[in-house]
Amino acid sequence: MAFNPLKLLILMGIVLIPMIPTFWAIVDLPKRRFSSTKSKVIWFAVVSTLPCLGATLYFLLARRNTQPL
Repeated sequence: MAFNPLKLLILMGIVLIPMIPTFWAIVDLPKRRFSSTKSKVIWFAVVSTLPCLGATLYFLLARRNTQPL
């Protein structure tokens, strides 16, 4: 089987592009002030265990209710 760089690039896009919101959320979580440390830890667990879905939920539901540190 021949090496096809286009297929590799497409595969990397399919895997990496949905991970961008997850990495963004993981970097953003420590920079926000939550109502409690427990809620911050829960959101970190949700974002970490449900990669794309957890990050989307974080940005839609939790981030708008927090303040920057």
